[in-house]
Amino acid sequence: MKTKTTIPLITLGLALACFGLLPKAHAQDPDTLHTVLALENTPDTVLALGNTSFGDGALVSLTTGVWDSAFGFQALNHTTTGHSNTGTGLRALFSNINGSLNTGHGVYALYSNVNGLFNSAQGAYTLSNNVSGDRNTATGYGVLWANTADNNTGDGFGALFRNTTGFCNTAIGYSALINNSTGMNNIAVGCAAGSLATTGDNNIYIGNLGVAGESNTIRIGDPAIHQNVFLGGIPAGGLAAILFDYNSGSIVIGVGGAVPFSQAPLIVGTAISKTNNTTFTLNANGVYRVTYTLRTALLSLLGSVQVQVNGIGVGPTASLIIVGAPLSDQVTFPANAGDTVQVVVSGLALTLATGDNATINIDKVQ
Repeated sequence: MKTKTTIPLITLGLALACFGLLPKAHAQDPDTLHTVLALENTPDTVLALGNTSFGDGALVSLTTGVWDSAFGFQALNHTTTGHSNTGTGLRALFSNINGSLNTGHGVYALYSNVNGLFNSAQGAYTLSNNVSGDRNTATGYGVLWANTADNNTGDGFGALFRNTTGFCNTAIGYSALINNSTGMNNIAVGCAAGSLATTGDNNIYIGNLGVAGESNTIRIGDPAIHQNVFLGGIPAGGLAAILFDYNSGSIVIGVGGAVPFSQAPLIVGTAISKTNNTTFTLNANGVYRVTYTLRTALLSLLGSVQVQVNGIGVGPTASLIIVGAPLSDQVTFPANAGDTVQVVVSGLALTLATGDNATINIDKVQ
């Protein structure tokens, strides 16, 4: 009986190599090598129609959507027809179905977005509850977390965090407008700026905490900290002097007559004083501003009025065009100590209406 001899494969391989019977290795062209490596490392999640996904459950519901990119666990998980979206991070844009042109970077960024458009969320939990709001921009942790409205901008940790239906708000800074819920058209700049505001509209807060529920208000700085203000045309500390007065009771003022202001005036500072009911005296050199309003009667003639300094007209003449309409104007001028100010009628007589019918503000602005 013959004995069968078995040669181990490794031994056979070494033998063949010694005798030059194995295929010879050839150097590979560098360009070819790069192409091969690129193909070998291409993820199997490059999808059709320009879509890309990487992560368990990312972009798994896609039907006709194009140019979507999802990176992270369940990013863009529900998207079917939405296009041009980018979601990066755990469940970024998770609920998006047909919303388009959105960008969410961060854990749960734009998590609830279903059909919102043109939103940008940069940071964990940014715009997490936005469902259909459009054109919102959130940058920083939790910014616009509760938002469902349009056209809001938040930049800074927690900015506009509780905003729900408020729109056209801008918050820049740590916790800026953090408690605003339904207020709209608000602006807050600074650390915790407007953080006490809740439901008010049309407010501007710069370096100020704001007030809950107020509207149509501008607050700049903290009065407990900021003692001086420097603005063009307004000296530090505010206006140098103020006078306010008004008239009550119907009266006819003839041509060349001065409008009376019959009440006790409010005066701040010493640069302006009341000489009599028709005349005011300026007690210091400077620049002054006069603002007046007259309420005319329905039977008044179509007269005119103008501010006069020392009996000479300055600034524009306000003419009554429709009987019963108000007449108002403002003029700013330089003056010397001792100059007098009046509001004088010209052209035709004027009849003032019953009740409070004339007001005047004289301010020393410099």
